[in-house]
Amino acid sequence: MSIVVTVMSGADDGKVFQLNKIPIMLGRHPDDDVCLPYDTRISRHHARMTKEGNSYFIEDIGSEGKGSTNGTYIGDKKITRKTPLPSGDTVLLGGVWVRFEAK
Repeated sequence: MSIVVTVMSGADDGKVFQLNKIPIMLGRHPDDDVCLPYDTRISRHHARMTKEGNSYFIEDIGSEGKGSTNGTYIGDKKITRKTPLPSGDTVLLGGVWVRFEAK
């Protein structure tokens, strides 16, 4: 299993995170697997990617597990609970777009 998260906007546009573990934490905190520290619209621990069977999911968690301030979107749809995340989908965290790929 290999997961690739590619930053598609913002200060790290083009940066690639290659990960071989689940769950994956995304946010501004230095301990997050996908750390995007430059955008203050992203929570310290903004979202989490998980896997169940052969399917991947993303959920908006926020720093205290109550949801992020600015939300998480798959395409133009705001997610409010754990949501399927097909490979190739784009996700908006705060003001930063990332693309998720499972290889």
